[in-house]
Formats: sequence, structure tokens, C-alpha cells
Amino acid sequence: MSADIAVILLYLVIINLIGLRFSGGASVRDYFLGNRSVHWGLVCLSIVATETSSLSFISVPGLAYACGTGFLQVTFGYLAGRVLVAAFLLPRYFQGDYETVYEFLQRRFGPVSRKTVSVIFHVTRLFADSVRLFATAIPLTVMIGWDYRLSLAVIGAATFIYTFYGGIRAVIVTDAMQLVLYLFCVGIGMYCIMDELSLSFGSVFALIPAADLNFVSTGLGGGAAKLFGSYNLLTGVVGGAFLSFASHGTDHLLVQRVLACRDVESARKAMVASGLVVIAQIGLFLLFGLFIKVLLDARPFASSDSIIPYFIVNHLPTGLRGLMLAGIFAAAMSTLSSSINSLSSSTALDLLRLEERSLTEQRKVAVARGIALFWTLAIVGVSMLFHDSENPLVEVGLSIASVTYGGMLGIFVLGRFASGVGDRAALFGVFAGVATVAAVMLFTPLFWLWYVAVGFFVCVAVALAAGRVFSWGLR
Repeated sequence: MSADIAVILLYLVIINLIGLRFSGGASVRDYFLGNRSVHWGLVCLSIVATETSSLSFISVPGLAYACGTGFLQVTFGYLAGRVLVAAFLLPRYFQGDYETVYEFLQRRFGPVSRKTVSVIFHVTRLFADSVRLFATAIPLTVMIGWDYRLSLAVIGAATFIYTFYGGIRAVIVTDAMQLVLYLFCVGIGMYCIMDELSLSFGSVFALIPAADLNFVSTGLGGGAAKLFGSYNLLTGVVGGAFLSFASHGTDHLLVQRVLACRDVESARKAMVASGLVVIAQIGLFLLFGLFIKVLLDARPFASSDSIIPYFIVNHLPTGLRGLMLAGIFAAAMSTLSSSINSLSSSTALDLLRLEERSLTEQRKVAVARGIALFWTLAIVGVSMLFHDSENPLVEVGLSIASVTYGGMLGIFVLGRFASGVGDRAALFGVFAGVATVAAVMLFTPLFWLWYVAVGFFVCVAVALAAGRVFSWGLR
């Protein structure tokens, strides 16, 4: 056990040294955007690492173990959504030289829209990323016996150091390295399974039931409940596309990464390439879960989220257990560091308008770092309030974000294409979309992947109708 803890501590020291090596903080623009000089390849890997988090590391293999590979269909929608972002939103963001994505709303609608949607972003990220951080504490609690609150505090403190001093450049570089680490750990886990079974990769793969490998489901034949209530081709492609279009086009957590690119062409490359990497990554996670299913002979578990912790504790040797847990740390820290920096960026630039204040750049950076400390404490604090859930945590985290994403996507699309809609009408649409999705989530069995589409269409319809009403009133 002490050897495993030593491996984890060694990883935490190394990743902080690397993050501090690539620090940037000469100005607020440098701290939050890396002076728009980050290579698109690093940005691509950072996008993937940011959206992956420990939820994917823990929950996606568990979903494959319990339900097969149907989740892979969602990733094709993820790619389609990124293509839409690259085609329609990124050119406008770079034309305006925006420092945050919500600055677009101010120039199109007004300061109220910018601040309102920024607040929605803050609330969404606080709760969604707190769930993701909580998921990381599960294997540590199972294996080491720490109270999960102590695990959360250790992760938060370790992530805070390089995020606080390094800014976005340190976050992007460490994200890329953390992605490599956790994918390497998945490969090591699969190798350990082959070694324990004394079988080759092909032999283990041949033992996987064909039904588990058939990831394409049309959803037809089961009525509306099957078509709109499960992972299938329509839900995956359409629902996944709306989710990715919203998250990667309007959520500053992810848009901030591409704003750090040199130009719009680099940003487009990073955005679309990240979709291809995600397909390969999720495929690897799902295959890892199926390998564990072969190893354990499909034994039942009370929760799919307990499968990876069980495998780590009972089927990995000392040292490799620590490495695997370091991989989970890496997945968690990549998301947490990005969330801290993006929340700090939006707070400083959208709400406090730090760039417009008569302070020295050194003083502005100090304020930005103080905001980063606040958001670190807030995310860790809220994550300590969560308890285990009957649903896979990856779905819980994504469904929280999906409640607000539809309305956020709606106002950005209206701002891009509907010139006749004003500030008040657009915000009417946003709140109508968010309220509708909240009601749908609470009172209907509609699958979570449809939440963004519902919120988007309600937002657009209400905003267009409100725009007409307001214009008639003025006449």
C-alpha cells in the first residue's frame, strides 16, 4: 500500500513541476489565453483531457461491462457537433478577438446577456465539475481507506498549485501529458488482464460476446420509449451533436482552449481533431470494460461505477495499483484545472471586467489568482456534499450540464443568425429553455441526451416569438 501511495505522490510532484515549468502570468491575457500562441495539437489534447475527466475513466468502462458498447454511438454525434462549431462559431469568435466566449453576446445583444449567460455557465460548471471530482474519490476511498473528503482535498490542493501560478499555458500542457498518462494506464490494465488469463489480445477479444461488441442500435422496434429512451443511432448522433455543439461552442471551459490558438484555422484543426481522438478514446475505454467483463466472467455489481475500483483493488499488483490511481488523478486534475482557470477567466473578464480597471498588469494577475483560489475552494467544497448515485456518474455529470446547454446554444445561434432578436427576447428564450429542460428531467422519462435539443428549440422558438411581441409593442 505504501508503494502505491508513493507512486501517486511522485506523480503529483512531477505534474506540478511540469506545470510550473510552463507557467505564464505576465499579463491577464497571458494568464487566461497564453497570448494566443499555443500550438493546436496541444489544444486538441487539452480539449479531450478536459472533457474526459475521471468520470469517463471510471464510468465508461463500467457502462460497457453492464450495457455493452452502445455509448460509442454518442461519439459520432460529438464529432458532428464539433464540425458545426468549427464551421459557424469559431470564425466569428476570432473575428472579434474575444477574450471569453461570452463577450460575443455583449457585442451582439448587450452587457446583460453577457453577464447572465456567464452566471449560468458558472452555476453549471460548479455543479457538473463537482460531480466529476467526487467520482475520483471513490477508488481512493475503496483502496486506501481515506475518507472521501480527504481524497477531494488532496486532489484539489495538488491541482491548485500549478493552476494558480501557471495559468492557461500550464493547464494545457499538463492536460496533454495527463491524457497520455491515463490512456497508458488503460493499456496497462488491459495487459494485466491478458497476463492474468494467460491469453493474447486476440484471444481475450474473441471471448467477448458479439452482442456486447455490436454498438449500433437503430432503436426501431421498441416504440418511442426505445427510440427516445436509450443509446441508439438517432439518439447518439442527433443528441450527441447538440450536446457537443453546445458544450464546445458556448461553454467557456472548452472554448477557452481554442481561443488560445494562433488563428482560426489552428482553432478549427484543434476542434475537429479532438472529435476524432474522442472516438478512439471512448472506444478504448469501452473495450477495457469488456476485457474486465471477460476476466470477471460477467459477475454482477450493484453499481457499474464500482467495477473499476474493484478491478484496481483486486486484480492489479502493488505499484501498478498506484499507477492506475495516478491515471485517475490525471483524468480528474485535467478537468479540475481547466474548470478553475475558465471559471476564473469568466469571473474576472465577464463579471468583474478586470481588463477595464485602472490597475497594473501585475495587480490584475494577482486578482485573477485570488479568483482561482476561490473557485478551487468552491468546487472542492461542493463536491464534498455529494453522495453515491444509482445512475452512472458519467450520466449524472453530463445531464447536469445538459439542463443549461440548450438555452445557451439557443442564444448563441440566435446571435449568429437571427439579426431581428434583441436582448430581452433572447434572454426570455434562454430562461424558457432551461426551465423546460428542468421540468422534462424531473417529470418525464426522456433520455438525457435529448435535453440539449429540447432546450435549444424552446429557446429559439420563445425568443423569436418574444421578439415579435416586443416589436409590436414598440410600434
